[in-house]
Amino acid sequence: MSKKGGNFLCYTCGVRQVIHLDLDAFFASVEVLLNPQLQGKPVIVAMGNPSGRGVVSTASYEARKFGVHSAMPLFRAAQLCPQAIIVPVRHRVYSEYSRRVMNILREYSLLLEQVSIDEAYLEIPAEQDAKTIAKEIQQRIKDEIGLDSTLAVAANKLVSKVACNTVKPRGFIVVAAGDEERFLAPLPVEKLPGAGRVTREKLKKWNVQTIGDLARVPAEELRAEFGKVGEYLQRAARGISDSAIETDRDTKSVSQENTFERDTRDARVIEKELRGMSERVARDLQRAGYRARTIVLKLRYGDFTTITRQTTLPAPTRDAQTIVSCTANLLEIHWDSRRAVRLIGVGAHGLVAENAMWQMELGIEN
Repeated sequence: MSKKGGNFLCYTCGVRQVIHLDLDAFFASVEVLLNPQLQGKPVIVAMGNPSGRGVVSTASYEARKFGVHSAMPLFRAAQLCPQAIIVPVRHRVYSEYSRRVMNILREYSLLLEQVSIDEAYLEIPAEQDAKTIAKEIQQRIKDEIGLDSTLAVAANKLVSKVACNTVKPRGFIVVAAGDEERFLAPLPVEKLPGAGRVTREKLKKWNVQTIGDLARVPAEELRAEFGKVGEYLQRAARGISDSAIETDRDTKSVSQENTFERDTRDARVIEKELRGMSERVARDLQRAGYRARTIVLKLRYGDFTTITRQTTLPAPTRDAQTIVSCTANLLEIHWDSRRAVRLIGVGAHGLVAENAMWQMELGIEN
């Protein structure tokens, strides 16, 4: 049994219950929320400017109607939608709104996996009604925060994500346990995670166009062509996945990057940007409660040649001046000043949590 109306679909509920949440056009939606005069207008949130090397971070649905999409060069987006209102990215603002959304999710289950600033999985215990909970979450995000979202409920993460993408924006869908393969079958194969362009080209030998077509390809033939990836494709096409909710994503590095509006050989410009990024990396380490063993410098020249150089410290640090000194030294040694720089980056790797530092200093073993 299924029911469809607007962006709502419902199938009977299953045993394992995974909710996938996706905030609709998140950055643009926050900007509209903070400036109601943008309501109903094509809004592009971007890094840089149209005359330089700007890149679209996200666009409102009004702008998407003109073909604008994330990761598109900003000058191209401006050509497609010249009437668009372009606003700069404000990561700190978006992070705060994301935090508020995730706090709502945590009220319903500890099995929360945040996969990006605007996307998360939440697993609901079998004895609870995931459909009712998901609808309540969607309404609370709208009422308490002011943001639109799309939610999907399914028996695993893979199907919930695919389902969520079929009903955006402001959508809601529940796919029953046992009904995954039937739900996926008519969808284009590119909707399946992992079925990228190269994979799809290889699948043409079986005339695969839909996920259902892929499910009918013999497993041994997919294994012969793709190896272990073939096994994944076969299982995924049938809606089978046992991927667990990852509640603890360890931070492995902290980094900052900047692409200059124009390639530059000006040492003062490069050194000033490098200092600022180093100080921001230090602040990020302090906020997250980490220290870094290794400091990394990244340089990309005008011809897109990229180098990374690093230095390992005798003791982990989160001190801004130490990081500034490390990156300045790496720049002095490794930058070919005859070559103009396109992009510069600073990274902090080999992170050690503050509580681990405290234990090491006291000689306590974990």
